[in-house]
Amino acid sequence: MKRILAGLLLLAAGAMLPAQNLVLNLLAPLAPAVSGGEVRVDLVILNPTGNEAVYETPLRLEGRLTRGMRSWPVTLRGQAGGGALIAARGFSYRSFIFTVPKDAAGRLVLELDQPQPVRAVVDVHRPAGQTEEEEPAASTMVSAPLSNVLPNQPAATAIQRTFADRFRLHEPMYFIYGTKAPAVKFQFSFKYRLLGDASLLSNATPALRGVYLAFTQRSLWDIHGASSPFYDTSYMPEMIFESQNVVDPGSRAGWQWLGYQGALKHESNGKDGSFSRSLNIAYFRTAFALGRLDGWNVRVVPRVFTYVGDVANNRDISAYRGHAEIVATIGRNDGPSLSLTSRLAKKGALQADLSIPLKSDKLFDFATYFLIQYWDGYGESLLDYNKKSQTIRAGFQLVR
Repeated sequence: MKRILAGLLLLAAGAMLPAQNLVLNLLAPLAPAVSGGEVRVDLVILNPTGNEAVYETPLRLEGRLTRGMRSWPVTLRGQAGGGALIAARGFSYRSFIFTVPKDAAGRLVLELDQPQPVRAVVDVHRPAGQTEEEEPAASTMVSAPLSNVLPNQPAATAIQRTFADRFRLHEPMYFIYGTKAPAVKFQFSFKYRLLGDASLLSNATPALRGVYLAFTQRSLWDIHGASSPFYDTSYMPEMIFESQNVVDPGSRAGWQWLGYQGALKHESNGKDGSFSRSLNIAYFRTAFALGRLDGWNVRVVPRVFTYVGDVANNRDISAYRGHAEIVATIGRNDGPSLSLTSRLAKKGALQADLSIPLKSDKLFDFATYFLIQYWDGYGESLLDYNKKSQTIRAGFQLVR
């Protein structure tokens, strides 16, 4: 989503300062690393000028770790690419991960020559049981003054990197309105990564960095009814494991695999008695793209699932939701997008979402999308999983 918002802002920003006016720094990890493990560092992009500026973030950086006379080459793998819009006298950052060589330990200096010469100190410990090499004298630890290493960061920075920075976007978020009751439909969604990059578990088993807790809420609101009640709401917590395939966003190749998710998901509407609805599913979802990810492309996201446990209050739900769905999208990150979602069931449903980017003036500095959503089929709400409806709504979408 950061790539999408940056693209939208780039279109509206007009003349920008070139990247050479920016200042780059490396922010070292908060905790010591382990020899042979993976380490996250942040490339901090500072804009000291009075105008907005654009920085195109690379997906790979070549660097080296040094200690005294020794040196180890390392490749830093970007966690997000694309254009970053840096506000006047503001900053942004991009995260990179690299693998520490197994024979590297001690107080090391990470050095990059491109896109600007930058350095940061990384403390590396050997795994338990390995003997430490003799540390060189302090006078040989660093070959040059670290004039561009950021000082120790305040507590707020630690909270940002160990809590706020673990939140990610999950499902689309929107608020839309139509003429048929229930008139309003809205959804918000997020996921939270359980392990940080510097934890012992994630260094020992890097795949565990793909474990997330997620939550999605989708509500239908009868805003024109007496006292404007909520008609039905689905609460959907999930435990997710995902693996993303790093793809060059400018590639013109054919179909590209983007990664996969496996999850356990609960859904219920929080009601009791005859209005109670709940289910549990285990699903597997993958994604493919055709075309440039930073331009026009087609994406196909199939999902297969099975019901887990008791579905006593909606025993025949598989006839309406089936065991699979597919989402097909054609669009451009900085342009319009048309998405079709189909539930593959005996009595399924089709949802079409047309979204168009919007950008307010600089007074509000707010980017979003105008969304038109069409629904035709069974079970728009969990309460009415076996009832057919057809409606169209329009409004705003924050995440697509």
